Amino acid sequence: MNKWLIKIDRIAAWVLFVSMLLYFITGYGMTKGIINAHFATKFHLGVTPVIIIAFTLHTALAIRLAFIRWHIWGKGTLALLIAFYISFVGAFIYIDQWYIKEKQSEISQNSISSPNPTTSDNISQSAVPSTTSSQKTFTLSELSKYNGQNGNPAYVAVDGVVYDVSSVFTSGSHFSHLAGEELTDAFYTRHAKNSITKYPVVGRLE
Repeated sequence: MNKWLIKIDRIAAWVLFVSMLLYFITGYGMTKGIINAHFATKFHLGVTPVIIIAFTLHTALAIRLAFIRWHIWGKGTLALLIAFYISFVGAFIYIDQWYIKEKQSEISQNSISSPNPTTSDNISQSAVPSTTSSQKTFTLSELSKYNGQNGNPAYVAVDGVVYDVSSVFTSGSHFSHLAGEELTDAFYTRHAKNSITKYPVVGRLE
């Protein structure tokens, strides 16, 4: 039995090493504009379950061997180990399957009850960026020109507000998002409101 557990541990370690290496390479390549953002995002989402499974197997078996060497392995430590990994894996499953969906549902309900987010009672005034009459009003066609390509700045629209996100968009892309577009729905699937309001406001989308 121990012989097979050691083999499983070694296989899991190699799977974890390779998958994490590719995970980091694609992530770094995406931020530098070397690797296609759409491909990298799909790869990251696809390989994450593999990383979690390999990490769980490798670390759980390694901890078990360590506890045996320390002469503290028993039903109590086994129960603690199982409880820890159920919580660990369960947290990832919850975030992946339910947390984002709950956020999307909440956002949709707020949009229905208050179509103008800048005047909604559900959003604090500190979270709403201020705009002035001197700021530019963009159409979707005009916004598309600010795509972060060929020296152009990278602008995106969220909740009708146009932000300059040139500092985080590399060659006009950030993960699977492209500059020069209206990204309200795509933004809220992965981010909270205050993560966009820190960027400079350059106008509004009509």
